Order: sequence, then structure tokens, then C-alpha cells
Amino acid sequence: MKIIKGFCFLAALAVAAACNQPAKQQDTAKVDTTAAAKPAAEAQVADTSNTSDVFKAYIALKDEFIKSDPAGIKTAATALEGKLSDIKGCSETAAVAHQISNAADIKAQREAFLVLSKDVIALVKGAKFKSAPIYVDFCPMADGGKGGYWLSSTKPIVNPYFPEHMKECGTVKEQIN
Repeated sequence: MKIIKGFCFLAALAVAAACNQPAKQQDTAKVDTTAAAKPAAEAQVADTSNTSDVFKAYIALKDEFIKSDPAGIKTAATALEGKLSDIKGCSETAAVAHQISNAADIKAQREAFLVLSKDVIALVKGAKFKSAPIYVDFCPMADGGKGGYWLSSTKPIVNPYFPEHMKECGTVKEQIN
């Protein structure tokens, strides 16, 4: 009988704990994140013959974010969209690049870049193509304090999310290759 009561107490405690978990807030004004849900799967099925071109186009886009040039960002995002469209399984990531190229302002472009970066990081990791070191960088202040990742071809931090005020904010989290 004590065992049954103990079990019931633990079950009730587990239910109470689950019910008290705060619900995740979803900001409907943010960019569509459906592409972020599948980056690992895309990386596994992607045709990696063009991944190097995607990486180069991604770096060009990141560099435009560092310059804070909305027109340059649109041009680079359009080029990246074309490279992503050439890879099987990357249509959703290409759609995120398209969102960047059509975004009305740099804030919306940076929000979409958060999602795009997650997808491209997964693609590059899955491709395992031969190249110079690639760095996965992280800024804890990006995305309203949730943090954001990006790829870099150089080790020193140059933050594409806050290039005007916190250009060196961030850390290298991982080296690929």
C-alpha cells in the first residue's frame, strides 16, 4: 500500500511540474521559422557538390550585414538564394534567403539571418567539404538575448548582428574542418 501511495505521489508531482512549465512565447511578427525545424535533415540529404558555393555566398551576405548595407544585403541574399536552390533539400533555406532579400528593413533582415544561419551551419557541418577552417560564432545578445550563431572564415569575432555597437561581441563556439 505504501508503494502505491508513493507511486501516486510521484505521478502527481510529475503532472504538477509539467503543468507549471511556462509556455514558449511565439512572436508572430518574427520571420517564418519553418526552415529552422529541418536543418539537420536537409544537411543529411543535401547534394554537397555546391556547398562550397553556398558557404562563399553566405560569407558575402554576412559581410554585408557587418557593413549594415540593406541594399548590399538584398543583393547578397539573392545570390545565396540561387546557390541554395541548386542543392536538393535546401528549398526552405532558399526561401529564408528570399525573405532577407525582400525584407523592408535591416532589422527584419537580421531576424531572418538568425534562421538562415542555423540552416547553413547544419548544411556546412553535414557536407564535410575540404576548406580552410570555418568557425561557428555566437553572440549572446542577438535575438533579444536568446543568442544567435553565424559562420565565419576568420577567427576574430566580427558580429553581423550588432556591427555598429558591439562589433566584437561573441565567441567562437566551434571550428569546422
